[in-house]
Amino acid sequence: MAQIGVSGYKTLMVRFWALGVGVLASLGVAGHGIAQDAEREDPSELVDESPGEETAGGSRVYQVDEFTKAAVRRYPALKAAKADIDAARGRLDEARLSPFFQWEGQARFWVAPGARGTATFSPDPQIPFSNRWGPGGEIAIQAGVPIYTFGKIRAGKKAARAGISAAESERELTLNRVVFDVRRAYFGVQLSLDLQALISEGKDPLRSTVDKLRERLEADDPRAKQKDYFRLAQALAEVESRESEALRLEASARAALEVLTGIKPAIVPECPLEVVQSEVVELGDQVERALVNRPEVFQLEAAKSARDANLVVKRAGYLPDIILALSASFARTPGVTDINNPFVIDRGNFAGAYAGLVAKWKLDFAGTSARVKTAKAEIESLKQKTAEAKLGIELEVNALYEQLQDAKRRVGSWERSEREARKWFITSVQGYEIGTMDSREYVDSLTAYFSARSNRLMATADYNLAVAALEKATNVPMVSEKGWRPADCEE
Repeated sequence: MAQIGVSGYKTLMVRFWALGVGVLASLGVAGHGIAQDAEREDPSELVDESPGEETAGGSRVYQVDEFTKAAVRRYPALKAAKADIDAARGRLDEARLSPFFQWEGQARFWVAPGARGTATFSPDPQIPFSNRWGPGGEIAIQAGVPIYTFGKIRAGKKAARAGISAAESERELTLNRVVFDVRRAYFGVQLSLDLQALISEGKDPLRSTVDKLRERLEADDPRAKQKDYFRLAQALAEVESRESEALRLEASARAALEVLTGIKPAIVPECPLEVVQSEVVELGDQVERALVNRPEVFQLEAAKSARDANLVVKRAGYLPDIILALSASFARTPGVTDINNPFVIDRGNFAGAYAGLVAKWKLDFAGTSARVKTAKAEIESLKQKTAEAKLGIELEVNALYEQLQDAKRRVGSWERSEREARKWFITSVQGYEIGTMDSREYVDSLTAYFSARSNRLMATADYNLAVAALEKATNVPMVSEKGWRPADCEE
């Protein structure tokens, strides 16, 4: 009775990590609106500044949307995702600029023996070790500026842009997961509080009845029956055990809310749990929304873009890179006679520069052919895995939609059952007090009422979680940001 969740909710889809591409890992859509709002806010405006509701102890009461904003502001995975986006943008800058700055500088310094003479005669031997040694040095710079690479640079930039898109989509996935987890914890706390209120409503009069019956038995009242005492005492023990389950649910859900949001203590409004007002469209529209808006779909599109770029690069391997080569150097060794003759290479005293076009060609045509074949196969593999992922999305949305409809039907059924069971319970309590009904009737009516109301509460929580899960699955808001607040708790 004290469990909460969307029944059988399993993520049926997207084994994106099995796409097997390192590119995808470094590879979108803009963030969810709530994240954009949180990024624009000042940290001091993490939640509404209005005083709001306070508990008797003065603790601040927070609404579900305020908890969500707090989680978005502080959750480490979202900060990591933002850093991943910055890294992806850095890779794009590198892809744009780095190919044109392949420059290399070199400086060398040495000590060499002196040498004398002209271009045709020198009194010194080939290696004049006995001459006086002196310092020397050279400064050189070389560069290769690509003129035309048959699409390699353009493909590199395309892959880098795909990386940004994938990183943004990954942040969107993380954001949706955090928002859903906050709502699940919030509704868990609300459900536990309502269950405790329900239990208190029946436990106190039941305990009073058990105590009175025990006193009558001890006083040898002939109208008091031992079997009635056993039946009522067993019912009281059952109610107390359910209360323990509700307390456990509250503790775990509240702890999750505090961990996710950093708000301690995490105090929720003491309002009855009720269904959120949502805009639920037909199943076909839900599936279409998911296939258009899911971050995973954008990630797959980014992966395809990166794969296409990779194929361009592999095919361009058949062709050369046309490069503007530049080189300049200057060397001086004072102890060596400078021979001013352009046809004589003087390694100690030299100045020169050149510029020219170079065709750099990798002649590994067999390897290039294999790499092109691999790139095509990877594109086909990704295409089929994308189709599989879309099937998984459709299955997931179908399951969540049916869970939502199921919860909606159960809420209506249990509401009717609760109204009738409550009448029976009140009548039975009054009848037992005046002696017109026995303990069995009392316990049966109590069980029926508690079962109907607790099931209605859990169906309500299931409905709200199904709405949250469907919103996460389609990446389309179905409830306004403040629409998650209970209507009776609006300030």
